[in-house]
Amino acid sequence: MKTDLFYPAPEGLPVPVNPPRGDDKIYRLVSGTDWRQVLQLGSDRLVRAGALWLYGFLDEAHRLTQQDSSSEGSYWHALVHRSEGDFSNALYWFGRAGAHPVQARLRARVREAMKVRNSEAWRTLVESPRWEPARLVELCERSTRAEPAQTAVLREVVRMEYNLLMEYVLAQARS
Repeated sequence: MKTDLFYPAPEGLPVPVNPPRGDDKIYRLVSGTDWRQVLQLGSDRLVRAGALWLYGFLDEAHRLTQQDSSSEGSYWHALVHRSEGDFSNALYWFGRAGAHPVQARLRARVREAMKVRNSEAWRTLVESPRWEPARLVELCERSTRAEPAQTAVLREVVRMEYNLLMEYVLAQARS
């Protein structure tokens, strides 16, 4: 077992807002594995935090992200709050993360996806010259109200975001 448990994200994951908690077996695998040894990492805190978030273990992921003041820790922290439906707190943590390198790649992937999936939600995400996390947070918030959720767009973009951030975190932890 290498990263196939959590990277790339398995089909159907992540769930953008209010994800169901994964089962106990997944929790034990993610939290009980020494990812430093398995993947030859300097630290596995953010890998573990991301994998826990992916499977809906938001409280556990939150505790880990609070222990990391890096830009990546703040980014994961923002994802946790966005998933909890705490959208203003998510925006705060995205602000703490700053203009992360993942965001330019995410914007490029969303623009590429728009070539075959052109909709208002896709356009909203890339109408600015740089990625603005607040636009995705707003779409997530709208999905929790009676407004059209555009769930397929949210799932696809959040999946792209997760995979890019996990890829980045894995690369940083190996260096």
